[in-house]
Amino acid sequence: MMAVGSPTMVGAQSRAPLIALPGTLLDRASLSLLCEALGRPCRIELLGVEERFDAEIERLAALAEQPAVWLGHSLGGIAALHLAARHPQCCAALVVIGSNLRPDGALGPQRRAEQVAAWDRGGMRALVIDQLAVAFGVQGDALLLEDLVAQAERIGIDRLRRQLGYAAQRPGLLAETAPLRVPVLALSGSRDTLSPPDCGDEIVVRVRGAEARHQTLREVGHLLPMQAALWCAQQAREFLDRIDV
Repeated sequence: MMAVGSPTMVGAQSRAPLIALPGTLLDRASLSLLCEALGRPCRIELLGVEERFDAEIERLAALAEQPAVWLGHSLGGIAALHLAARHPQCCAALVVIGSNLRPDGALGPQRRAEQVAAWDRGGMRALVIDQLAVAFGVQGDALLLEDLVAQAERIGIDRLRRQLGYAAQRPGLLAETAPLRVPVLALSGSRDTLSPPDCGDEIVVRVRGAEARHQTLREVGHLLPMQAALWCAQQAREFLDRIDV
């Protein structure tokens, strides 16, 4: 089994390097099919190494020896957006899925406390079944839930606590004084309640001087890259081909 934090390489040809960032409690399995369908080498990097969000963004910036395409889902997309705002020289383009530019919301602390309490009661299975299944809108999908439990158990509680800290510490990028200046493709699911489609609209209007697009897939929720990996790959491939990255 590959050690946590080491890269996964998928695909054969590349222009700009591709670095993919899974979301909270998700590991490489959540993005592997999407990356494979893109057909270019992909490093899948898990969040949760540094204790603070700002330090984690700096760690990611150090991974890019040249401008890279950053593909992020959920918290991974949030991190990619903040990376692009702080270190645009590291970013050839962004593909963000189920992500947003917003700071932590008023319900954030309560939601995270409930998630940790669920873990205290029954471990990762209880956290996934009692908390995340509802948030992700996948209560009735037994196979997907088992996949999520397996990924969460591989992530572990220490990395989870750091990831939850990132969600609380992120400052958000909605201010007019914080435009994005790299090409951005935002993908969203119409049934996503965590980062609904209007979050994708907020992302593209913050892009200045570069191509920006937002595409929404109907009848899919927050786990868009797992439930519709081929659609995500097609949208990303067409976008990256159009901007020649």
